[in-house]
Amino acid sequence: MSQIPQFTHLHLHTEYSLLDGANKIKPLAKKVKELGMTSVAMTDHGNMFGAIDFYNAMRAEGIKPIIGMEAYIHNSDEMGDKTHRQRFHLCLYAKNDTGYKNLMYLSSQAYMHGFYYYPRITKKLLRENSEGLVCSAACLQGEINWHLNLQNERNVKNGAKGYERAKEIAKEYHDIFGDDFYLEIMRHGIGDQHFVDDQILKIAHETGIKVVATNDTHYLNQPDADAHEAFMCIAMNKLYDDPNRLRHSVHEFYLKSPEQIAKLYADIPEAIAATQEISDKCNLEIKLGNPTPPNFKFTRNKLEEQNIAIPLPQEEYSLENDKALFIHECWKGLEKRLEIVDESKHQEYRDRLQVEIDIINNMKFPGYMLIVWDFVIVAKQMGIPVGPGRGSAAGSLVAYCLFITDIDPMPYGLLFERFLNPERISMPDIDMDFCQSRRGEIIDYVIEQYGRANVAQIITFGKLLAKGVIRDVARVLDMPYSKADAMAKLIPDELGINLTDSYEKEPKIKELCDVDPQAKRVWTYALALEGLNRNAGTHAAGVVISNEPLWKKTPLFKPSGLDTLATQYNGKYVEDVDLIKFDFLGLKTLTVIEEANKLIEKRHGKRVDFLTADVNDKGVYDLIQTGNTIGLFQIESDGMQDLCKRLKPSNFEDIIAVLALYRPGPMESGMLDDFIDRKHGRAEISYFYDEFDAPLRPILETTYGVIVYQEQVMQIVQTIGGFSLGGADLVRRAMGKKIKEEMDKLKVEFADGGVKKGYQRAHCEELFDLIVKFAGYGFNKSHSAAYALVTFYTSYLKCYYPAEFMAALLTLEKDNTDKVVKYVDEVKRLGLDLFPPDINKSDLVFSAKKLENDEEVVMFGMGAIKGAGDVAINSILKERKENGNYANLSDFISRIDGSKVNKRVIESLTKAGAFDGLGYSRKAMLEQIEQIVETVQKAMQAKKMATGSLFGDSEELTRVEVQLEELEEYDQKEILEFEKASLGFYVSGHPLDKYREQLDKINYTLSSEIDEIADGSQALFIGKIENVIEKISKKGNKFGIATIMDLHGSIELMLFEDRLKTLREDFDLEEPIAFKVRVTKDDNFTRMNILKIENLSDAKKEKIKVKQKAKEEPPISIAVEFSEDEQLMYKLFEIIAHNQGKRKLKLLIKSKLADIELESGFRVNNQVEKLIEQFNGAYIIDEANSNNKWWWFWCNWN
Repeated sequence: MSQIPQFTHLHLHTEYSLLDGANKIKPLAKKVKELGMTSVAMTDHGNMFGAIDFYNAMRAEGIKPIIGMEAYIHNSDEMGDKTHRQRFHLCLYAKNDTGYKNLMYLSSQAYMHGFYYYPRITKKLLRENSEGLVCSAACLQGEINWHLNLQNERNVKNGAKGYERAKEIAKEYHDIFGDDFYLEIMRHGIGDQHFVDDQILKIAHETGIKVVATNDTHYLNQPDADAHEAFMCIAMNKLYDDPNRLRHSVHEFYLKSPEQIAKLYADIPEAIAATQEISDKCNLEIKLGNPTPPNFKFTRNKLEEQNIAIPLPQEEYSLENDKALFIHECWKGLEKRLEIVDESKHQEYRDRLQVEIDIINNMKFPGYMLIVWDFVIVAKQMGIPVGPGRGSAAGSLVAYCLFITDIDPMPYGLLFERFLNPERISMPDIDMDFCQSRRGEIIDYVIEQYGRANVAQIITFGKLLAKGVIRDVARVLDMPYSKADAMAKLIPDELGINLTDSYEKEPKIKELCDVDPQAKRVWTYALALEGLNRNAGTHAAGVVISNEPLWKKTPLFKPSGLDTLATQYNGKYVEDVDLIKFDFLGLKTLTVIEEANKLIEKRHGKRVDFLTADVNDKGVYDLIQTGNTIGLFQIESDGMQDLCKRLKPSNFEDIIAVLALYRPGPMESGMLDDFIDRKHGRAEISYFYDEFDAPLRPILETTYGVIVYQEQVMQIVQTIGGFSLGGADLVRRAMGKKIKEEMDKLKVEFADGGVKKGYQRAHCEELFDLIVKFAGYGFNKSHSAAYALVTFYTSYLKCYYPAEFMAALLTLEKDNTDKVVKYVDEVKRLGLDLFPPDINKSDLVFSAKKLENDEEVVMFGMGAIKGAGDVAINSILKERKENGNYANLSDFISRIDGSKVNKRVIESLTKAGAFDGLGYSRKAMLEQIEQIVETVQKAMQAKKMATGSLFGDSEELTRVEVQLEELEEYDQKEILEFEKASLGFYVSGHPLDKYREQLDKINYTLSSEIDEIADGSQALFIGKIENVIEKISKKGNKFGIATIMDLHGSIELMLFEDRLKTLREDFDLEEPIAFKVRVTKDDNFTRMNILKIENLSDAKKEKIKVKQKAKEEPPISIAVEFSEDEQLMYKLFEIIAHNQGKRKLKLLIKSKLADIELESGFRVNNQVEKLIEQFNGAYIIDEANSNNKWWWFWCNWN
């Protein structure tokens, strides 16, 4: 028996050929190894998304990875030619590093400049960048095969020329690649392939070009073919059974074994041998890991601008040059910062700064700091609000002196070693908050500075996950939506759940599949497709910046419809290929602060300078202590309002503590209550033992002896145990992981250090155990302090400029009716009036005004009027600014641009009350709207005729008059309804306003509070009947649905016939009515059973104790270090699976670059926390105070 020849698959599509390739990379690697092959190539369509994933997986199985791509090529001279959609396929493989870089370049150019339906390149570009590449002629869509295939009518129609032209093209590619070009032959049993087969061999014979045998591989096993057809239907949005859709005529696109290939190509064994020849040529080694600290691109320019000597003037990128600029800017910044610091402390600052500078320089990170410094300084120069800091970077005096952060770390005991630990080398990670509405401007600046090809966002991949893949497959199999929805809902709501586990956990899935053939088919296909990549997107905040084109390290991708670029490698691999990520985050609160400051400047001629404001301002803390914290950053939730009332923060340190303590761990452990009791003298403040009083008091005094922060843990370990701060940080991290052997060792070291300092060993050991307990709850003070500063900013604004602050909040949330209603209520609670829109007083956004009688009001922004639109409003405001207020309706019509201010705009403004000051009632204007519109047209015509006349557009020629019939105004109820329709809520009043005094004496529930009511509780709702719709049930019984409007919205109540009769006969429907109800809830519905209907007098006597819905226990968050060890995940899953309960669970995978939150919704019991504490490789973390799901993981564990 002859030996089976070695074979390498060279035409293979992985899951990164989006919605086409169905080869999952890890199973692929195992299968290749199982079939006895020693090398394999990836050739995804037009991209290299999976190159590193593929490279690592294959090497892990001992298989040689060949990095390739099936490129799209066209014959135009210009890359971006869009006169045709021509795209021929061509397979390219990287022989070495040069070829790899050329492949990345070609793929990048295809997306950046050649994209037209597909990412395309030209032969000119290919010729210029062919070094280090092997090329094969691809499939039937390859240019040579396409010309040969005259059997295909479509090819002939589109210009296929036949054999001679195909031979010319083969020679052309051979001219480009020499002996590294191969003709490709495929045998899947397709008629067109049979037709070109002999012709390919003939070209090979006549030209001497070698032939290589390939199998176009799209899925792993032959039975996966049907599922792959469904996969293609998902991509094309077609039904599986659509007779007109594109479909494969054979099911041969699976990973064939060398034995199968040997049979297929028995007549041309040299074609099989050629696969090994190509494999032998391709010996790419990709250098991964150990990223290089970056240099700042503009160091020499900055040094020259300031006449500072350049240490190495000939070197564009130099650590020594970076050091020179870095040191200079740090000391310059410190002198500026010291202007507001007591002179007696200046030397302490200088000493600390020198230490930090030395550490950063020794770790070779000055370039990184300068990159961040540059774009933050420019953002501030551009007037873009920048957050005062976030994460551990707020603990750096260097960052403060470079104006990267605006919180001084010294007064608050913030530690640099929490940011950069010289004893644990890792890349710095500074995340920056920018004003949300202008974040894009600073990214644009970075792109402009470094070059478009040197800056990119980071790609992400959406996947076909359990419920989603069921819905997708059901759709293409034409399953009715209701049936598909019901099937998807059978998947348990558990984090990371997959279809296989769902089948085991939910018996109804098996029952459904057993009785319903369509459901069985959906399930089978979904199982095969689950986990595949569905689409490419971009990371919300991550940006990579490089001093050279990124395609030298990662190929680039251009998201559809966007001007931005993204890396083709996802966040998991960006740092591995030697790129550094920077996070540009948008923080909405900074936008609110900036909008408020603009309004303050407009009214008062000054802006609030928060850098010089007293962070311990008494008025601010008096406000916070009331619990009236709606709108205040991080402390506006109901729970935070209650905490502020209980804790009564009286200084900035207390606010830092509030943000750190409002988390599951401290609240459940009693730590928060202990803190409050100590603050208010109800519990003794102690420092464990008398001998520790002197060393620990300076560390713990601001938190009343409670260990709240990780920095305090580090300081105690340093002060008592004699560790360096870097060493103390390592101890802190070890405490988080709770590895017993390591903890026992550290405990001895700590006690030994304490004994050397004269403390009792037993006390030191007990203190260490206490620290370990607290360390589990300890929060990163640097982050808490930085965000507390933002809390202070918003609190200061609300305290001293409430009208401007509330106007800014309303502007930002104008499209969120629920929030607007809440903020309007707060405006009224603050004693401010909210004025409806006024054509002469309102701006585009909400604004603060003082009326002639010195009354402070908030003016409604006209940009929030539904149906008006910013274009029309801006044109009205522009004319008003240039030529003054509108005197009357005729003046308004004469001056506006009628092409922008149309009938719909005028109607919307009228209903909102914007024209109330122009002399006509809303009723007069709405009932004579056609006359107004006709007059607008006349005004436009007059302006057109005046243009170019001798008299120009003088007022006499362009002024028009409109005379409307005077009509009495609508009644108040109709006016309020108009306001609600055009503004989303009532502004000038509320139908219940005249009853507020009576309502305030009744204990009732608002419609906005329904979600907080517990199942089975009684509640009292009060409102006016808006309408009652009578219906007949299937049993012939009459019932009604009543819509009840209250101060926050409306609810619907069902009334049976007797209640309906009572309501109509015994109550005045124009007056507010009280409904006592019993509330029942399940997963999907809230039902209210009416117990009693009452007037307001009787309602006052009700003593209903509403049961609040039990607060859902906060989620448990588990961090797992990124690892290739699958056993770790299996063990973790076992813990989770056997401890299911009511608490949501979040699982985050931690790598140096990014933290990845896995989807879905496991619920677990509290026992999981204890089990994870004993689990090596995972640890519990506390999520709190997060506006963005990415920040907190790094703050706590980096």
